[in-house]
Amino acid sequence: MGQRRLSNAQSDDLSKRPASGQPKKKSNIAALNQTSTRKGEVFRAQRRTSENVNVRASQHMIDVPVNKSIYNGYDGRQFSTAEWKRQPRTKGPVLKVMPIGGLGEMGIGKNMMAIEYDNDIIVVDCGFLFPGSDYPGINYITPDITYLLENKHKVRAWVFTHGHLDHIGAFRHIIHQLPAPVYGSKFTLAMVKRTMEEATSGYEPAYNEMDPESHERVQIGDSFNIELVRVNHSIPDATAVVIRTPMGVLVDTGDWRFEENPVDGKKFDLERLTEISAKEGILMLMNESTNCESEGTHNHGEPEIQASLGQVMEKYPSNRLIISCFSSQLHRMQGILDEAKKSGRKVAFAGYSMIQNVEVGLRTGVIKVPKDVVVKMEDIVKMPDGKVTIVCTGSQGEFNAVLNRMASGAHKHIKIKNSDVVVFSSNPIPGNEKYVVRTVDGLMREGSDVVQNGKSHLTGVGPLHLSGHGYYDDHVKLISALNPTYYMPIHGEFHMLVHNAELAEKECAIPRSNIFVCDSGDVIEITADGAKKNGRIPVGGIMYDDSGAVVSEVVLKDRIHMSQEGMFVVVLTVHKGSGRLLTSPDIISRGFIYLRDSEELMNLMRQYLKQKVQRSFGGRRPDMDQLKKELKDEITHLLYDQTRRTPIVIPVINEIGGGGGQQQGGGNRDNRQQRGNNRPATDGQVKPFAAPAAKKFPPKQVPDSDAIEPRAKADTRGY
Repeated sequence: MGQRRLSNAQSDDLSKRPASGQPKKKSNIAALNQTSTRKGEVFRAQRRTSENVNVRASQHMIDVPVNKSIYNGYDGRQFSTAEWKRQPRTKGPVLKVMPIGGLGEMGIGKNMMAIEYDNDIIVVDCGFLFPGSDYPGINYITPDITYLLENKHKVRAWVFTHGHLDHIGAFRHIIHQLPAPVYGSKFTLAMVKRTMEEATSGYEPAYNEMDPESHERVQIGDSFNIELVRVNHSIPDATAVVIRTPMGVLVDTGDWRFEENPVDGKKFDLERLTEISAKEGILMLMNESTNCESEGTHNHGEPEIQASLGQVMEKYPSNRLIISCFSSQLHRMQGILDEAKKSGRKVAFAGYSMIQNVEVGLRTGVIKVPKDVVVKMEDIVKMPDGKVTIVCTGSQGEFNAVLNRMASGAHKHIKIKNSDVVVFSSNPIPGNEKYVVRTVDGLMREGSDVVQNGKSHLTGVGPLHLSGHGYYDDHVKLISALNPTYYMPIHGEFHMLVHNAELAEKECAIPRSNIFVCDSGDVIEITADGAKKNGRIPVGGIMYDDSGAVVSEVVLKDRIHMSQEGMFVVVLTVHKGSGRLLTSPDIISRGFIYLRDSEELMNLMRQYLKQKVQRSFGGRRPDMDQLKKELKDEITHLLYDQTRRTPIVIPVINEIGGGGGQQQGGGNRDNRQQRGNNRPATDGQVKPFAAPAAKKFPPKQVPDSDAIEPRAKADTRGY
């Protein structure tokens, strides 16, 4: 009821439908109509590339990292900024422990710790991190010091544990922004001063040398009292830092290992740390994590390595020896010098960083050179092979290091020959094995003998390397001896921190609630009621290239994008008045396609560009910004349709001639003349051109220890 049925339903108007098999035109340009790819697919491909680039370029950025470890300080719950803001602020005196770098990041390095109480802050270490091939053109990354700059008035001192670059490398970029006295052992301060020679700020801080053997204590501000305690490491004069605060004693171990017979006779001063623990108690132990996953303990020391090097010299009395090791292993170099003296050999050092470190060692008395043993590289070629020993860098297969250049013939003085014996006094860093193998293959192709650590069954030579970091049993021994109330693993990737925490709970009976696995930026607050993790501070990284200049994130993203997809540039030269193309479109491809092998695609591209210019100008002047955007989108569409790749597309439009151009040019001349009239008179004399002052560029930084070598590199083969 109340309804009326139509007797005849109206049929569709078929004339309005597109003809079967003839899809609707996408554009008035023929080249675009020939594409088989939808715009949405191209957009998704661009987005995938952009996301991949962003992920790769943001590894150094730290916002709120995922940390659901049972030791994360929140009972395994993920930290939430919103939840933290709702928490009441801590009342009363608070001791804050804030790692600014070095914990759970993209590699080992960038170590930096800030300790704050009331109106005082001290900073322990200030290193950088080598990012490796993930970051093309980036030499190293320094910590973001935003929080310290906001509290600049509180910074009272810089304290350094030892002289490796992952602990001192960033200092020259930061000290002029946060001026304060510097404290450390003799050799460590000498290494800091050497890095400051490359600083451009002109600021020179006050250096205060401390003696670990005399248990010297220094008052810092109103809140802190510091003491350095001797530890052993792969670099001389390494120390732990004891920080006495109103809340209790903190200990930052720095990097360490136990040695029974150290080269300089200065053993790990565990007795002093145990004495402090017994008399004062240790509130928090901040212990490095680099090799805590390695089983057992060290079963040899530097004296055994020196004996092995002497064994090589005895075994090859008539051969030229080339020994490769890390540039900071001065105790290893002392052993080489002593064995060379016994064998009647001369020693030459090769590699910028190695020579610099040897000079620091000589000035501080760390190295004692036997008489008439060290010679210059250029004098080596005049001597018989049996009298020659060369100590150089390149033990990790670095492509441009001295050892590889010797093998390829690119070195100024030395070319590897079939009578040479090359000794690797190091172990390959995880991830670097294939690059070391590449170097070894290159050396053996030249006919030389290669002696590596851990292959005694092949070479008949004993151990040739010793890690600078303690193993599992060493950590158990140290933690048990100090028996801290709270424990914080530091200096390592996240898996190392977690295993260090598990070790402390399982082997040393530290309660799980008293162990904190942190990320850089976390804040540990210690009050009279106990310790808790409470919030975060801004942290991250600042990138530098080989010249020591800051590199922005945008530049890095473009480099990564170009390394993956390449770059495609089109240059259009048009008449300003008519919009007519004056020349054939210029097309430049870099890292994308080889133009001579892609004539069909280039013809298609030129056809599109000619039609696009003709349609866009057509007697009117288009919006140039809009035209460039359309060119970029449509060229990307065409290239993806033909190649399934999304390079960086850069359209360039040059407008030449035309009445408007002449008027604009005349106007510019008038403006220039008017600006010239406003300048002060010079009595007809033309002021000579003043060339800018020549810039001084620091040398490229290279890893100087086995903990900070980048893990990944480009796959380049020697043969």
